[in-house]
Amino acid sequence: MGEPQWDQRRISTSGRTLRWPRTLLVCALVDLTWEIVKANLDAGVRDDWPWRLVLLDTSTCAAVVALLAGIIVTRTQLSQTMQPVLSWSGVKGQSSELADSLRTVSLLNAGGGRAVVRSVAYRIQASPTTAVGAAPTSGWVSSATAVGLLAAMGLTRDEDYFMLHLGSGAAVPMTNARKEGMELLALGPKALERLSVLDIRIQVIDVLGDVYERNLQCIRPIPAAARLRAL
Repeated sequence: MGEPQWDQRRISTSGRTLRWPRTLLVCALVDLTWEIVKANLDAGVRDDWPWRLVLLDTSTCAAVVALLAGIIVTRTQLSQTMQPVLSWSGVKGQSSELADSLRTVSLLNAGGGRAVVRSVAYRIQASPTTAVGAAPTSGWVSSATAVGLLAAMGLTRDEDYFMLHLGSGAAVPMTNARKEGMELLALGPKALERLSVLDIRIQVIDVLGDVYERNLQCIRPIPAAARLRAL
């Protein structure tokens, strides 16, 4: 169940706002290099093929290169300024959805730009002592499948646990206050007893079309040393 990185990461960039300008810049640089090399050839040579080929003259090509470079630099600065920052917390109680919650997970966007949900997935593992009617371990699954796995463990939604159905297109609240965040998950005593692992993977899209991903470790097995200290 280990992950190499649990911090937020950008997993893709928008071709419309970054990859296309980069591609056009490379093409313009190639053309500018061609015109510079051609300008240093003898006049007789420039009249022969393929040196007669002209796409843009040198001054126009240089202006295009400067324009595209400026667009890319501006886009990069805007990306850093408007990047969403997915922040989450897991606390005891304080759930507005489940009265006896022992673990409440909230999500917020502490960055400078909006974050629109692209997809949400869950990874679930039952406690070794839990008798289940389905496979106790899952890879990344949808919300509906996750609810089915929890039901197979004998857990009832809105009674033993609360799980927000966070659909595509939902906006993650922009705030620095945990209480103003979005409650994703609340687990009661029975759910904590029967679950060993519960992870949530959230992908969001920012204002520039870039996709960011963050995995939330909502539940992890208690280390053996901690269990011994509790005895």
